[in-house]
Amino acid sequence: MNRLSLRRFGTVPVSLRSQGIALIAVLWLVAALSLIVAGLVKVTRQDARMVGLSKQSVQAQALGAAAIQIVLQKMQVQKESFNRYMVLPVVFQGLSMEVAVMPMTGLINVNGAPAALLSQVFSVAGRVPPGVADELAQRAVEKRDRPDPTGQIVGFDAPEDLLQVPGIGFDLYANISGLLMADKRGSGRVNALAAPPDVLAVLSGGDLLAARQMAQARDAQGATADMTRLNPAFVDTALSNRFRLQVSISVDGGRQWLVTRDVALTPTSRDGLPWRIYSADARIVPR
Repeated sequence: MNRLSLRRFGTVPVSLRSQGIALIAVLWLVAALSLIVAGLVKVTRQDARMVGLSKQSVQAQALGAAAIQIVLQKMQVQKESFNRYMVLPVVFQGLSMEVAVMPMTGLINVNGAPAALLSQVFSVAGRVPPGVADELAQRAVEKRDRPDPTGQIVGFDAPEDLLQVPGIGFDLYANISGLLMADKRGSGRVNALAAPPDVLAVLSGGDLLAARQMAQARDAQGATADMTRLNPAFVDTALSNRFRLQVSISVDGGRQWLVTRDVALTPTSRDGLPWRIYSADARIVPR
């Protein structure tokens, strides 16, 4: 059999083999282009989603800031009326909103709060098993009360300093952060009349029915509401010129945003206003 026959029958013809290699190369090229296109589409969608979230954040913060400013103006006129937790209706640009006003003494002070109270925060609000909550509370107190080189108690500069405590992760902190404040001058006890409902639930040891009844009594009776069911080691009647104001806002897309401002009422701040905003936050929350 001649050489030509061998090229045709003993092996694949050269021309067909070349065509096969070319076809494989084309298929690889098509696959690569498909991956590139898919990646670009994914990136474009992610960019569009991020732009949408940024737009919603700006809208929510603008509406929330406006509602909070309206309430702050009311507080300047009726300061004595804001010595307890309350929720005020506000209408701005046709949108109805509710602004929660709470004196900071109604929150749990990570500086000075007894270990037993911190344990209830971790177990009730953080949904940590009681034994683990006790251990975390003891670690937090040890971290907080350690002395610096001059012998002064270090304390926590902000609630998020709890994340430095071994065993306290972001998930746990996210569950309890809205109930906390950090004041190195505070007593560590809570003014129950100024406490938001979630803090009342902690103070009552997780007895949601008792917390709800006390909140209803406070709304109806004001300062005369009976709070004697709470542990006296956890509560007092201290007042404050610092407040936390929060407003929940629904924007396009159905997301719920919580806008928060921590405010100190001062005679005159640096910008000429009779209050000073020292902390601001806006985040998406579950409905």
